[in-house]
Amino acid sequence: MIPWYFYAIGATVFNTAFLITRKRALSKVHSMNFESARSLSLAFLCLLLIPFINLNIDKKVLLLVYIVSLMATIGILFFSKALRHEEISFIVPLGNIKPALVAVLAFFFLSETLGARQIVGIVILFLSAYLLESNYHFSDFLKPIKHFFSDKYSIFFVFALSLFSITAVLDKFIITNHLDVFTYFFLIWIFVATNFNIIHAVIYGHKDTINCFKKVTYLPVLVAGFSMITNLLVLKALSLTFVSLVIPILMLSSLFVVLLGGKFFHEKNIHFRLFISALMLVGAYLVII
Repeated sequence: MIPWYFYAIGATVFNTAFLITRKRALSKVHSMNFESARSLSLAFLCLLLIPFINLNIDKKVLLLVYIVSLMATIGILFFSKALRHEEISFIVPLGNIKPALVAVLAFFFLSETLGARQIVGIVILFLSAYLLESNYHFSDFLKPIKHFFSDKYSIFFVFALSLFSITAVLDKFIITNHLDVFTYFFLIWIFVATNFNIIHAVIYGHKDTINCFKKVTYLPVLVAGFSMITNLLVLKALSLTFVSLVIPILMLSSLFVVLLGGKFFHEKNIHFRLFISALMLVGAYLVII
């Protein structure tokens, strides 16, 4: 049997490629347009999973899956808005506070333990987020806090992160007690694609989604492919171990995204942000031991 951390490490590699290519696409088209096109691409890719899924599902479980898809749809949209408008070397490390959120949620809802070292790790993660918001300027103690609350895209991102923390706990619950990984992934993305494209059609019409494919050509399909592989690997890892163990390993992708993505998009303060990402890994390690 393949250990859970092999799946988690594989997800880290593909997540790095996913985030960088997603940022590249979002620099050319609007968030809603791109996510409608990407989710539609992913829904078609999910058809490959049909031989492996089991649709004999209790209605209550199906309703729960749809509720998760609604939260995921909202989270994806707000995440994309933040990623489109913020520098990737800033916004991705900020996402490293997710293990702290997940650990707390897992403590309350999955009865996972939360000891003194984990609490210290959570403190380090939030302190690191404060330093990241300072952007290497320490003259005003309150400036990072003011910057966070004045920057709507940082708020969008943390809001999305909170939703993803909740869905991560629900992912763990559903695939442990009710559905296999392939069936759950299939249903989630069929629902997410439906949600996105209905909302997009009502507000903007369907032409913008078609134009997105014309403007960025293969990118929605490529990003969807990276997303599919990443999510399947994450769900498989979650089915084998605690959610609070899987998420910190996924944080490793932030180091690669800051280094590779930051240079690719010619961003500043890359070394500082790389240091903060590494500090967050220390916090995450304390959360998981």
